[in-house]
Amino acid sequence: MLAEITRAANLAEPTLVRLISALAEGADSIVADEALTHGWTLDAVLPFAREDYAADFVDGSARDAHIARLARAEAMLELPGDRTVEGGAAVAYERAGRVLLAQSDLLIAIWDGGPVRGRGGSAQIVAEAVLAGIPVIWIDPAGVRTSQLLWDGLEEGDLGQQTVETVARGDLGRLDDLLRDLLHPPSASIEAEMLAQFAQPDPHWRPWALAYPLLLAVMGVRWPRGSDIGLGAGPEPERPAIASCTDAGEFVNRLDDLVAPRFAHADTRATRVAQLFRSGYVVNFSLAALAVVLALTGLVLPSSGKPVLMFLELATIGAILLVTHAGNHSRWHRRWLDHRTLAERLRCLALSAQLGDLDLRGADEKTSPWVTWYARATSRELGLPHARADEAYLTCVRRELLTLIDDQIDYMATEERRMHDLEHRLHLAGTALFATTALACVGLLAFKAVAHVVPAAYPLQAPLSLTVTIISAAFPAIGAAIYGIRMQGDFGGAAARSERLRHDLSTLRRVIDADSLDFDTLSRRVRRVADLLEGDLTTWLRTYHARPLALPG
Repeated sequence: MLAEITRAANLAEPTLVRLISALAEGADSIVADEALTHGWTLDAVLPFAREDYAADFVDGSARDAHIARLARAEAMLELPGDRTVEGGAAVAYERAGRVLLAQSDLLIAIWDGGPVRGRGGSAQIVAEAVLAGIPVIWIDPAGVRTSQLLWDGLEEGDLGQQTVETVARGDLGRLDDLLRDLLHPPSASIEAEMLAQFAQPDPHWRPWALAYPLLLAVMGVRWPRGSDIGLGAGPEPERPAIASCTDAGEFVNRLDDLVAPRFAHADTRATRVAQLFRSGYVVNFSLAALAVVLALTGLVLPSSGKPVLMFLELATIGAILLVTHAGNHSRWHRRWLDHRTLAERLRCLALSAQLGDLDLRGADEKTSPWVTWYARATSRELGLPHARADEAYLTCVRRELLTLIDDQIDYMATEERRMHDLEHRLHLAGTALFATTALACVGLLAFKAVAHVVPAAYPLQAPLSLTVTIISAAFPAIGAAIYGIRMQGDFGGAAARSERLRHDLSTLRRVIDADSLDFDTLSRRVRRVADLLEGDLTTWLRTYHARPLALPG
């Protein structure tokens, strides 16, 4: 079986295959020994501290062999199981099984097919794997049944969550398809192009990239920064430190050398492409209003100036077409969504992985396949921390969790204020323009009434009518452009989402402060924070997927 997995995993290119195991006596140990002979690496998830866990093995050759296997493990996570409390051993085995699932792309289950007979047993772990969508190779230890593949990917479409009884079953001839789906980058040309583009240098600076920062400045929301002006120039900003709570093994190096720079790259790219995209639609709507104003200017200029106006109007329309083409050709909109999604996935991974959760299955249907593949590939490379989950380790993880929450609360508070102010002030500006138009029309009607009574005012009627005509067309055009910017940017929705997430994180932080320190509770809190951040991201994706860069109108 392991030889077949090795062959299928290496079909396209050499692939490092890793076995994650609790190394229990019996099947776990046999499979671990076999995996090492096939060149696999070994990671161990122990339900207890290693000294305590060794007591599960008979003193002598069995215990010596167990200790030798631990010595060959590249990483070992010692979970805080406690045999002294009632049911503590079962809870410890269940905890280890769940961490094992959170580390796994594929579960090899040596199981008799019987019902659940206690916490943490094979039947429960297989059932949870199927429920989570993890493919399972089911091997009957008695050899009565042929080995089967339990995998919902064997179905034509997504039928939702499955159980052991309802999940699709197939023979192991589908193993090649399974590992191809799990390991290979997406084959669609657009996905391959986006993946390759992610590794390319940042987009060059464009003059219109300043439009969005200038809009923020004009509305009194935020002054331009040096990074706004130097878009795409020079090296990326120094990557943020992602603290590791263990300095043992290679985990800390992978966190610093893989996850941190990849997060920084995705975050920087998302910020810069977002500025390009936002500036693009600000320029487009502004130029659309300018085109109307230029056309109206022809009413007051002499005929000799008309060719110049026509040229300027054509140039304005051409600029709109150019910006729209550049944005769509370079895929600013999609790259912004993709890079932001990837950055947030990696931000959460850096923390959840320290408790053994690689988030290998967290992906919304709106997430691009290349982003899902890249995040999962990074998760696999990061792997299992080499640590003992004792009080000091859990205290460190909780401290990092609270730091993440505090940073996000501060960011959301700033974002909420900025987006609220921008939405409110743009709304006021648009309202003022339409109100001024109405007042100008009312004033013109009043003036015409007065001109019938006061003949001396009659000569002013024609120029005043022309002025009001220009105002009544230009101001609504500018107001419509402002409205278009508001709808495209969804600033009000962004403010509301930031306020909601800030409130939820603040509530959760108070709960964490009151929590007792234990692995299971802390794992749930880390997962909840990740769910909140990814849930907000999902809402954002669904909102902005329907708002690509398009021609005004």
